Amino acid sequence: MLRRRSRSGARIISLMSAIAMLGGQVYFPFEAKAEESESWKATDLIKNGDFETGDLSGWTVDMPDSDGDAVGYKIKVDEWASNNKTNILNYWNNNESASFEFSQDIKDVKAGTYKLSFEADGAEDESGLKLSLNGESVSIKTSGWDNWSTFSTESFTVEEKTDLNFKISGEISSGYWGDLDNFVLYKLESNENSDDEKKDEDSESEEDKDKDKDKDKEQEAEEADIIVKPVDGCDEDFITGVDVSSYLALKDSGVKYYDYDGNELSNSEYFVFLKECGVNYVRIRVWNDPKDSEGNGYGGGNCDLNRAIKIGKWVTDAGMKVLIDFHYSDFWADPGKQTAPKAWQSMTIDEKEEALEKFTVDSLQKLIDAGVDVGMVQVGNETNNGIAGEKSWENMAKLFSAGSKGVRKVAKDNDKDILAAIHFTNPETSGRYEGYAKNLKEYDVDYDVFASSYYPYWHGTLSNLKSVLSNIADNYNKKVMVAETSYVYTLEDGDGCENTEREGKNDPLNFDVSTQGQADSVRSVVETVVSVKGGIGVFYWEPAWLPVQVYDKDADDAEEVLASNKEKWEKYGSGWAASYAKEFDKDVRDWGAGGAVVENEAWFDFEGHPLSSAKIYKYIRTGVKAKVKILRVEVSDVEFELGDEIKLPETATAIYNDGTKIDKEVLWNETELADAKEKGVGEFEISGTVETAEETFDVVCKVTVKPKNYLVNAGFEDGDKAWTIDDKGNTNGNNGVGVQADASNVKSGSMCLKFWDNEAIDYIVEQKITLDKGIYKLGAFVEGGDCGESAEFKLYAKVKDEILSADTGVTGWQNWANPEIDSITVKADGTEVTVGVSVKAASGGWGAWDDFYLYRTGDFTGADSSDDVIDDDNKDDNPDIDNPGDNGNSGNDGGNTGNNGNQDNNPTDDNKDNKTDNAKVIIEQVHQAVKVFVEKVVVPVVKEVCRVFKRIFGWF
Repeated sequence: MLRRRSRSGARIISLMSAIAMLGGQVYFPFEAKAEESESWKATDLIKNGDFETGDLSGWTVDMPDSDGDAVGYKIKVDEWASNNKTNILNYWNNNESASFEFSQDIKDVKAGTYKLSFEADGAEDESGLKLSLNGESVSIKTSGWDNWSTFSTESFTVEEKTDLNFKISGEISSGYWGDLDNFVLYKLESNENSDDEKKDEDSESEEDKDKDKDKDKEQEAEEADIIVKPVDGCDEDFITGVDVSSYLALKDSGVKYYDYDGNELSNSEYFVFLKECGVNYVRIRVWNDPKDSEGNGYGGGNCDLNRAIKIGKWVTDAGMKVLIDFHYSDFWADPGKQTAPKAWQSMTIDEKEEALEKFTVDSLQKLIDAGVDVGMVQVGNETNNGIAGEKSWENMAKLFSAGSKGVRKVAKDNDKDILAAIHFTNPETSGRYEGYAKNLKEYDVDYDVFASSYYPYWHGTLSNLKSVLSNIADNYNKKVMVAETSYVYTLEDGDGCENTEREGKNDPLNFDVSTQGQADSVRSVVETVVSVKGGIGVFYWEPAWLPVQVYDKDADDAEEVLASNKEKWEKYGSGWAASYAKEFDKDVRDWGAGGAVVENEAWFDFEGHPLSSAKIYKYIRTGVKAKVKILRVEVSDVEFELGDEIKLPETATAIYNDGTKIDKEVLWNETELADAKEKGVGEFEISGTVETAEETFDVVCKVTVKPKNYLVNAGFEDGDKAWTIDDKGNTNGNNGVGVQADASNVKSGSMCLKFWDNEAIDYIVEQKITLDKGIYKLGAFVEGGDCGESAEFKLYAKVKDEILSADTGVTGWQNWANPEIDSITVKADGTEVTVGVSVKAASGGWGAWDDFYLYRTGDFTGADSSDDVIDDDNKDDNPDIDNPGDNGNSGNDGGNTGNNGNQDNNPTDDNKDNKTDNAKVIIEQVHQAVKVFVEKVVVPVVKEVCRVFKRIFGWF
């Protein structure tokens, strides 16, 4: 979703200055005014000016005091904003002052007239920062949250080709925060090509022309339907690998693969095809015993050693190397589970250590004896929270060392160079990889490669990935690589089993959902790893895991096709799991078996024909050209609170396959807009059209109108602001709960309240809020796992002496439970209410809370408990809202769309039956009304009558 360009309260701030840098001359006119035949055109000379890469590539940032807490900066999306809902650079300072410098060199600026523009919002104050341009400067002052201002230089003229520079720098004021976005260098151009312009082009130096010719040579003569620029430093020694562990199971199920000419590929030809596409390494996972007692395979490719040998021989024959990925489990091993193989489950740690080394040695020797060229071995898979059933670092280190010892023995015995790799994931979590590397060093684990998974949907920015991998390479002298990555080219389902990434899921899609976007994602990951000292390679995960038969839910034979697919998933293990794995894998018990789940991230279409992205590893070395075209036109969704004026974006963004983005005017359906305004709370889709030179595009803006959320910082995007965290289970000095930026565990935004501990978990998190009388609903979302059968998860609200609560639980990653408490009754204005969660769980439990909400759903009609007087003039005019919360659940990646984590969303007995209390309230109201009437009306009238009668008749 892209930003709306119409800024509320926007203003233009001009600077009588310009930019002068290396080797060129810059002339500043007293006045530069575009004639009617001229207009300002955006250039692409500023790299990543809108931060939509999700990182700070192209920029230099210097903030010496940054700790990510009191002082810092980050790329973020402000989900609560109305005027800018895409990536921005957010910076803040809660110390006395903080130095900050943000700059970029602009390369190869040709002769012409230019101006620089950018946008900013921030606290209603002076930022302390200045835009510096050739010795002159101007202070940047902002006017409040989501009130974006546009800053622009005066026009300036560059007389000959040169490099330019600009920077924003200074001391950020104490308590100040701000955001920056949309840096653009504009060039003044004639609307029609003029003779002078052509003369300027003709006068370009021969040296410049030669440079341009050299750049053209970087791209192949062949044309494709994607554009890929070559990656500097990506030579033939850099690993460009794939994991195709499911290949045999898919072939057994009848899947066919083709080359670009439509020829069906044999097994050996398939791996030669991969080699020709730039692949030089193949990763193969190995499970110890992936079958039940009757020999039925668990699925996921049924990846035992024999299958690894068969695939490995084809790989070797095609001239590629093999990475063996030992999970040291009988099925999937990942951060959510590291189950020991069945045969090892009763072993002591010493016995398991010996068994793991022996399994490693025996397996590798069989592979080598079969002629497989093993170049690297993973000792475990995504071992964040354990390996082979061991969760303590002392025992994990013993098993890591045992595996590495086995690798070294086989390498020595066979006179081979084989790298030993340790594999982790979740690089987005601050300090995680540093902690792992430190533990590996302290326990003296022998290994060569620190490997990381990186999926753009979950694992943060590429700049962060570069930072954490660079830290490992520089401080621990290790090679680093990305062992798993992938990206979608479509959100369609191809086999009848819900995919990991799909329509309606909230994961950020940082690249276009297309073949071009898939290629862009892979290229960006490769470029990041190449840029790290010690970066040795990237592996794409399962680029050929396809439907065994293409499923179309609208087809007449849909039911038969799905039944056939399920039969083959079970028989051949070509789905992510077969039902036979229930005895071993808790995820299969929770979610059931299923299909490919990643066929929309493959390098082949659903029928087995290769996409252009299958050549991405070739293209990142050679480059490739394509005709520039619009991939799609996008418009930002907007969100409002009830009562806000609904304003739709004035422009949509046309996104081209070369990365260019151009704003286009949108014509909205006014009837649909008027209907949405009339209905109030809800979700609405407003259709519109965008005219481009190529064609007319239909767009849709999703408008969400929510009731007011009375909680502050409900999604933790501002850290722990307004919340108090009491980690009662923390006895070892390591916080088990806290606010973290963790894209893989958020429901929305970039932050969440995350918990994990290697000791028993026991914490309370609360927020106090002052409310006026009314009826309210409290809700939140929680996901996680491994918390134990006796875990207690409770959402609660305290109103004076009354405590209302809802029990819930966690059943898996991204399986969001949504506990709610209805009918929270506040009887007086100015009442302090405490809302919160309490959790008790087993050691090793993990998960996250996100997106709390507290909505007003109705009026309180009883007496005001503050003064026992009914005040009709103080009633709230807001309408009742029957169901304002988001009660939907995103389900999970295994196909369980139900809310299994929401074990008991009903309030306690104290909040179930209020009939007796309501009767008491009514009686009390009548009593008070009569009392007031007698005291305020009857008694004064009687007294006055008596006084008059006394004067007339002398009575009393």
